Amino acid sequence: MTEKMTRQNGSLPMQVRALVLSSVDVAARTIDVIFSTGASVRRHRWEGYSRVAYDETLEVSKAAINMERLDAGAAVLDSHITWSTRAQIAVVTKAWIDGGKAMARLLFPSAGIDEAADRVWGLASEGILRNISVGYSQDEVTVRKAVKDGDIEEWVITRWTPHEISFVTVGADAGAQTRSQNNPSRPDGDVPMFPAVILSTETEESRNMSDKNTPQSDNPAEQKPLATETRQQPLTPPDPTAVVAAERQRMSDITTLARQHGMAESFIDKHLQDGTTVENCRKLILDELAAKSKSTDTPTVRITQDEVDTKRAAIENAVLHRANPSATKLTDAAREWRGMTMMEMGRTYVEETRNVRLRGLGKNEMASVILGLEVRAGMMSTSDFGNLLANVASKRLRDGYGTAVQTWRPFSRQSNAPDFKERAIVMMSGIPEFKKVREGGEFTYADFTDSIEKYALATYGRLIAITRQTIINDDLGAFDRIPQMFGRAAAEFESDTVWNVLLSNPNMGDGVALFHATHGNLAGAGAAPSEAALEAADIDMGKQVGGAGKPLNLKAKYLAVSRKHKVASQKLLGLVKPTKTSDINVYENSYELIVEDRLYNAAGASPWFLIGDPAQWDTLEYAYLDGQEGLYTEQRIGFEVDGIEVKGRLDFAAKAIDHKALYKNPGN
Repeated sequence: MTEKMTRQNGSLPMQVRALVLSSVDVAARTIDVIFSTGASVRRHRWEGYSRVAYDETLEVSKAAINMERLDAGAAVLDSHITWSTRAQIAVVTKAWIDGGKAMARLLFPSAGIDEAADRVWGLASEGILRNISVGYSQDEVTVRKAVKDGDIEEWVITRWTPHEISFVTVGADAGAQTRSQNNPSRPDGDVPMFPAVILSTETEESRNMSDKNTPQSDNPAEQKPLATETRQQPLTPPDPTAVVAAERQRMSDITTLARQHGMAESFIDKHLQDGTTVENCRKLILDELAAKSKSTDTPTVRITQDEVDTKRAAIENAVLHRANPSATKLTDAAREWRGMTMMEMGRTYVEETRNVRLRGLGKNEMASVILGLEVRAGMMSTSDFGNLLANVASKRLRDGYGTAVQTWRPFSRQSNAPDFKERAIVMMSGIPEFKKVREGGEFTYADFTDSIEKYALATYGRLIAITRQTIINDDLGAFDRIPQMFGRAAAEFESDTVWNVLLSNPNMGDGVALFHATHGNLAGAGAAPSEAALEAADIDMGKQVGGAGKPLNLKAKYLAVSRKHKVASQKLLGLVKPTKTSDINVYENSYELIVEDRLYNAAGASPWFLIGDPAQWDTLEYAYLDGQEGLYTEQRIGFEVDGIEVKGRLDFAAKAIDHKALYKNPGN
């Protein structure tokens, strides 16, 4: 079966095939070449995942070859390199058909202009470099399918477009021969290169009938144009000098235009090689500049601060400075407010921002208006000034929370929770053993034995009230001492929760207490920290094994003690330098010392702990609600309270995840 295909832009890349040189004119620095004899070349294509061979034959005739681009001065390249102008070594000045061969005349630049061109000219003119290769597109193809096994599919290219000519070292068209120099016949036309898609098909019978009814010859007067060909072919060859001059002018204009508008060198090289006209290049530059302008044309957002914002910030700073001058530096804007009471601040703020007068109001009425508890003089019933004061209280609340000392954080790991549901934390009991895999053998899956520890977040919190009495009495403690105390209370609650995990010794997921002889992490008898006690603890922690029975090589990083054992521990760890060599301890700098007063037991023995690095092995885990880490504050105009309410809320939980890196000595 025979199929006829017409090709358009988008399917196949440019094809190439190599041929040999023809004649040389040393004086004119031109070389006439045969760029096609129509010889068959073996190629391959893909059908799914199968590679199929086929023979490709180029038809050589006026009707088959579009040579307009060659006549217009197509590039002559070194080995089909199209990405740089340095690869162009000559230009095509003529293209024609002679005796079934497609011919072209190549013009080299004058000696000394281009080193690469001079090299190729020298090798070609002396007969050393003989082969050239043509780059072309398949515009119309007749495919003769393989009928039986062993047959090779044949593609006859009945319409094709030469795009460029290159000098190469190995040729593919064995039928091409050199010839003596003579004057060419008339050149034919060419259209730009396009890859291909199938547009139409015809049967073998219709193709044969068309061939019989439409004979072709090399005489243009006798040839009938293809149905797809609409170009007017030139009847006389262009002047080579004019072609070269026009091409050089085009290249110069495009280069100048593109560089003036900041185009990349890759843009310039592409359009020089593609033969883009100056006018089209100008349009492409404008399009690219417009696209860049859109991508960088982002709206400008200008944040301004109005007079109300300025006053609000100044009052907040003035209140904080009055409450605690050493903790808050007074700003320039706040200086005019620092000598006022809160009642005076509130009255001035409301009158200046709401444009109302508050004369004649009693203290209780004035305080209610300032806090937004009632409407006067057409004011909106908002708690603007009240919220300002609540913000001051919230800041001090968070400051108190942030300054509290929390000794438990170094040996604990944070893992926030998305909700208040009970969490199940899988504790890996050991590291699996690697097994040898023989050549050609299979890898086997590791078995993990594990236990599960569970905990859930809970919500804790308190309220602070800023009442009318607070404003009337000018009680600055509501904005400093009380919020700080509440903030510190939140931090202390977290510490109580975490240390209580160690002190209360809860049962783990396996039903055994956290510190127990079964777990091998509890000293048999209580003792103060000493070399012997630390050695025993270190040995017991080193005995911990994984699920495969292999030692885990756990090492304690922290020694946690109460003040009762602080001095002895400092000596053991070398924090207090000895005066005699005999007093130097082998545990100097072995652990980081944590002193925690919650470990002190006035009524009995004070325990101490060795704790591992949570990055090496699970110890304790604590969690907040996602997005609300630490103390979270809210405020509202009070309903139960005649004033403003500030709420401090904490969503928190802590749990021991594994016992292996935790060791307890009951102490003395």
